[in-house]
Amino acid sequence: MTHPQIAAFARVAKENEPPVRTIEGHNTKLSRTMHGFSYDPIHDEIVVNSPITQAILTFRGGINGEEPPIRVIQGPKTAILGAATGALNTVTADPDFNEIFLPVGTGLRNAGTGGVEGVYVFNRLDNGDVAPKRILTGPDTQIDSPTPQAAVDPSRKLLVVKSGGALLIFNREANGNTKPLRVIKGPKTGGFGGGQIAVYPEKGYILTNSRDDWAVWHIDDNGDIAPRWKIPTRGLGRQNAGIAIIPKYKEIMIASSNANKVVTFYFPEMFE
Repeated sequence: MTHPQIAAFARVAKENEPPVRTIEGHNTKLSRTMHGFSYDPIHDEIVVNSPITQAILTFRGGINGEEPPIRVIQGPKTAILGAATGALNTVTADPDFNEIFLPVGTGLRNAGTGGVEGVYVFNRLDNGDVAPKRILTGPDTQIDSPTPQAAVDPSRKLLVVKSGGALLIFNREANGNTKPLRVIKGPKTGGFGGGQIAVYPEKGYILTNSRDDWAVWHIDDNGDIAPRWKIPTRGLGRQNAGIAIIPKYKEIMIASSNANKVVTFYFPEMFE
């Protein structure tokens, strides 16, 4: 049986190379159906969502083995509710503004939990049964997906939410039933798959998967806009696909559970 685990590998690790360390075991409180986590390089912390236990877990960056989280956001005041569809399967840390963004999908509504879909925002140092400081939710937001994804551009103070076949761009402090500033959507985009999104603030680029490949848009784009670049990833599959940007080496790492692998692309054009 496979147990919930986060594994850390060397950046240049190749096929069948073992991890250099892992986060696993009962004391970590990790659960299945977590499909993405976030690293905070300013405070050297790892932020992980735990859908089954309806919690947000924060670990120290150098964790190895069965070590408990240093903070746990969990309880009825948090309004975090789980659902069988993985309605909250990723989380995003914003270390520049000391906040944590948790996108919550319509799986809650469909599961009859009474939960509210949207983007929940907590303070980075929140611990225990703490209410969100704000929730971006409502029909005007256009957030309407079983598993929305979110990423933050702290330099431009913007929030990008992928939901309902669109990239929705908000002010990062948007709250309540707020309309997006811009919407990237339409046939020229190629559509969007179910994978995660990432923002490269230095250039204002948004990276996420289209129907067939991964692709790059700019955060100032609006309407039916074709991507600036496409990254050929056909054959990897789209389910639970993750992405990481490594500017120092001009690389992009893409993970796919369908192919059970992580692939590294050298992509200097995006960093120039």
